[in-house]
Amino acid sequence: MVDERHDAEPSQRHSGLKRRDLLKLTGAAGAALVVLQACSSLPISTPTPEPPTPTPTPLPTATLFPTVTPFPTATPTSTTTPIPMRTPFTPTPTPTRTPAPPPTRTPTPTATPGPSPTPISTQDRARLGHLLRRAGFGASQAEFEQFQKMGLQQTTDYLLNYDAVDDSDLNTRIDGLALDLTKAEDAKRWWLVRMIYSKQPLLEKMTFFWHGILTSGLSRVEPRVDYMLRQNDLFRTQALGKFDVLLKAISRDPAMLIWLDSRSNRKQAPNENFARELMELFSMGVGNYTETDVRESARAFTGWGLNARGFFFDASAHDTGSKVFLGTGGNLDGDQIVDIIVRHPATAAYITKRLFRFFAYDDPEPAVLEPLQAAFQSSGYSIKEVVRRILTSDAFYSPKAYRSRPKSPVELVAGAYRTLDIDTNAQGLSQLTTRMGQTLFDPPNVAGWPGGPTWINSSTLLERANFANRIIQDRRALVLTGSAQTPKAVVDYYSGLLLDGWLSQQERDTVDAFALQASRVVPDKDTAARAMVYLLLASPQYQMA
Repeated sequence: MVDERHDAEPSQRHSGLKRRDLLKLTGAAGAALVVLQACSSLPISTPTPEPPTPTPTPLPTATLFPTVTPFPTATPTSTTTPIPMRTPFTPTPTPTRTPAPPPTRTPTPTATPGPSPTPISTQDRARLGHLLRRAGFGASQAEFEQFQKMGLQQTTDYLLNYDAVDDSDLNTRIDGLALDLTKAEDAKRWWLVRMIYSKQPLLEKMTFFWHGILTSGLSRVEPRVDYMLRQNDLFRTQALGKFDVLLKAISRDPAMLIWLDSRSNRKQAPNENFARELMELFSMGVGNYTETDVRESARAFTGWGLNARGFFFDASAHDTGSKVFLGTGGNLDGDQIVDIIVRHPATAAYITKRLFRFFAYDDPEPAVLEPLQAAFQSSGYSIKEVVRRILTSDAFYSPKAYRSRPKSPVELVAGAYRTLDIDTNAQGLSQLTTRMGQTLFDPPNVAGWPGGPTWINSSTLLERANFANRIIQDRRALVLTGSAQTPKAVVDYYSGLLLDGWLSQQERDTVDAFALQASRVVPDKDTAARAMVYLLLASPQYQMA
């Protein structure tokens, strides 16, 4: 691991690769090709036509996974042979869950790094890389090698059973930053550090998912940053839990009580904001309820208030009259409304589709969703069971899913730092994601971030290129002594790490020529490697999750 802490002594910082150096290495035409490829190969949200540019040969999606072998549903194994892990990655083997109390958790011993593992096929690397990006934020080379030894099924179990993983090193790292979590910027740094370094990546990814679904934002909740952190803690506590439990908890959440005006919902003057969004955006989707259902639901949530200690129920403000909601009548309260909602078939359809789209691809086929809906209902609304089935499905590993959507700014930034194994205190990273269009703890509205092609436009594309330049300027030793020694080996290493080894022949020829030219112009292999990383980080493929 190398250090890019922004509070390092100036004399210790590497000067980085400046733009004029990049042009010197590639020539103006070569540098322009990189930009043209990025602009022409990514989905752009703005309809403004661009000047004609040469069309690069695209990465052939039809051959990413030539033949997808059916992947059996992962089940917890009875025993797991511990795997010695190299610094800094030390996951604990996934245990079999039994009613007996779990043993005291101890840190996994760190083993001395051994020889490189047996090379894996590009398809196997792509499948594992795909899993680690979608169920987390990617993986460093050391992490990847350990997961490679574990295999897809055991890696999936490890990701899902994160409660068994010791993540105390992360807490130590965060404690050392001395963050002031009453300040919004420090709260954002706190979460980005977790995304970059957590040994429980699926926990952070699910927390990120719920933050974009059950939204609240600092734009209305500030200055109560503590309320947003409390909500974040709720999401990570219930990340893979039961959906009804999560919905009941979010209805009492202080940030949500402010965000959707629930604290002012009184029987004398019902406020329908939360009741409407609970059905439209949080659970069922449009078209599955009536305006009468909205009004009756709002009545059931009257009296749910907020004081200095958090949520409280004001019985004097609660409507105790009879209500009829989605065909069920009675003196209903908010919890009973949630119970009725989660039993409705529309909820199973809505939440499983949202989860599938987050992990796999848009517009899933009915045949893909129907088993997920059945699992959601039969498991008692278990999010973990749905996610398990998604991550072990043929559809998840299909060409339709692989590199099929642009990375969000948070995924791009956290993923790059994690994959390149850069030691950072995350100072300034939240400003980078904001300039790319995503501010943690502050979605644009109650619908969250639209995502998809909207992440890419002429402005954000430039910010993504600037981010790639920042990475190579901060990085002081991309290739350690004893690692890749030739231009071809450098290309092999970083194209494997960043692109799963997927390059068309034309792209490979271009990158090889770039690496060879870099090695001739800049004798220092670290500087040449930084130029190579810039080329790959700015590539269209790397922008896709």
